[in-house]
Amino acid sequence: MKEDKKVSYHLIRNLDRISPENSIFNYKPGRKAFLSLGGGNIREWLETLLPNTRIILEPKIIGKRIGIRYIDGKINKAINEDSVDITETIKSIKNIPKSLPIKTRIEICGILYEDENIELKKKYIGLQNWELQQKRLRFCAFQIFHCNINHFQSLKELKNLNFQIPQTQFTNFISDIEIYLQCWKEGKLFTSYPTSGIVLKINSRKLQKYLGENNLSMHWAYAIN
Repeated sequence: MKEDKKVSYHLIRNLDRISPENSIFNYKPGRKAFLSLGGGNIREWLETLLPNTRIILEPKIIGKRIGIRYIDGKINKAINEDSVDITETIKSIKNIPKSLPIKTRIEICGILYEDENIELKKKYIGLQNWELQQKRLRFCAFQIFHCNINHFQSLKELKNLNFQIPQTQFTNFISDIEIYLQCWKEGKLFTSYPTSGIVLKINSRKLQKYLGENNLSMHWAYAIN
């Protein structure tokens, strides 16, 4: 329990105060809520980085990105990619924590996907399609907005808050990325999810801020397939 508190205090100390104009949860319905992953020539992107830059590899899970805001430890609002309020739907997803052990306002991003576990299909075979879909939906959290900790630590904090987080691989060697990509193509990597590729993310928060983002995409995360 002491360790849990220690991690939570570390998270709280590193959360920025969120002004209304900077919160995606205040967007009007129809406005794109989330930035896209970087795309294009992977070699050109990698050449902008130092050879020993620490990169975290995650599965590019097939699903829908959503955001969840907690205030006073409770779910306050959830939105989809078009800033539409989906709070009530999200409250019905079993693996999303309904409360958090911290009172500080926190905004989280992740992906809602369908668990393709065959045993789950068999168990709920008698349900209507929409009921089966509700049983199969899972949430995987991968980002804390407005937080000044590196990506690996951010994932640890999310796990400590009882969120499911993605499987990861780490590399300090850019040359390893092609090997990981080939392993994914051969079905040897990130097999627990429905995937369409791999996401590369810069671990350092300082470097993330330096690389920055524009109105469309972030420059510190890149999708490959």
